[in-house]
Amino acid sequence: INEEWISDKTRHACDGLSNQRLDTPYIKYNGKFEKASWSEVFNIIKSKFKNTDKEKICGLTGDLVNMETLYIFKEFFNKTLESRNLESRNNHTYLNPQKRENYLFNSTINGIEEADLILLIGTNPRFEATMVNARIRKAYLNNNTKIISLNDIGDLTYLYKFLDGKTQTIKDITENKNDVSKNIIDAKKPMIILGESFLSLKTANYLFYALKNFLLKNNKYNNEWNPLNILSTDAATVGNFDLEILNKEENLIKDLIENKFELVYLLGQDNLDFKKKNEFVIYQGSHGDKGAEIADVILPGAAYTEQSAHFTNLEGKIQKAYKASYPPGEAKEDWQIINDLAEMMNNRKLFNDKDELESSMFNFLNLKKEKQKSALIQETNQNIFENENLKIKFKDYYFSNVIARASKTMLDCYNSKLDIKRTGTEG
Repeated sequence: INEEWISDKTRHACDGLSNQRLDTPYIKYNGKFEKASWSEVFNIIKSKFKNTDKEKICGLTGDLVNMETLYIFKEFFNKTLESRNLESRNNHTYLNPQKRENYLFNSTINGIEEADLILLIGTNPRFEATMVNARIRKAYLNNNTKIISLNDIGDLTYLYKFLDGKTQTIKDITENKNDVSKNIIDAKKPMIILGESFLSLKTANYLFYALKNFLLKNNKYNNEWNPLNILSTDAATVGNFDLEILNKEENLIKDLIENKFELVYLLGQDNLDFKKKNEFVIYQGSHGDKGAEIADVILPGAAYTEQSAHFTNLEGKIQKAYKASYPPGEAKEDWQIINDLAEMMNNRKLFNDKDELESSMFNFLNLKKEKQKSALIQETNQNIFENENLKIKFKDYYFSNVIARASKTMLDCYNSKLDIKRTGTEG
């Protein structure tokens, strides 16, 4: 998929795997963390779960969590806690999970080189998806592929035409009132790439279906080509959506920000903009980062290099990551922590071993796929449009996840980009 390449950032951020690690359970007493045993933390958590209304409990998953852990976390909430308050998004972005194609990179990464027109909306692929950007550059150099961006997003390492950054322009394109409309109609294999900033728009629903219907009307969909793509930026995003770890009925993030929950379980979730008040927070993860800071109990988990598990990439392919080392100290593999916690609460494990967990997960995914094939799905789209300025927001490139934030190399890279005013006394 990525032609055996990884980005320089991925290659050199690996020193973050040994820094700021959580290697033993912790309990917060009087504002200070103290080391504890697994049985101590499990007993406290069990007591908190038993004494909290299930509607006041929520779970949030992070950006580097593997699929086995996501699946057992969902099973733990649904079966052990009898709660459906789960969410994987950091903010309430638009998503219609009724069809899998609504959140995948459908044209595929290899397909970038087949496209004769690429339209970027609400994304900066150079910072959000380095390997995708490298493919776009390759298509530009080898095939002279025409590239258009709704916004001026600076140097992408190739030439592109940019528009005015307004959502009215997207609407005009879908109504055949813009020159870009003709470019898309004339293209044999157009590719539209929608970033997460696009999905955060108030009228993302309207514009998503306007684009989809425009492409359908002009026969741009066929068995070999799906031109509409969502660019997910986190390793766990597609796996979370495939496993239905999102709350379709309630705006769970809004309720969290308004402090409506009493118990919050953060599974590797370090990117929330959330001010804690009286909530009891459980954090399970590999690094002492933002999630661990606000926690009352810390459960030390494994990094992605320390457990064999599956991830689903942005085009929907399931890939296996193999264990290269062991978790430090008393830290455990994440699925095992949740399984042990379920046993502590109900005197029985959710799964006897990892093979049973994996088999159950794939069974769930296959049944879901069959269900989607046979079901007649009526997709709903809103009719309200509002002209907005599309602002592209993305995480700081060098600090995009817990491992990068713990990396001294990434800190040095970040500092080298700062415009430091020199005084002449530095030596």
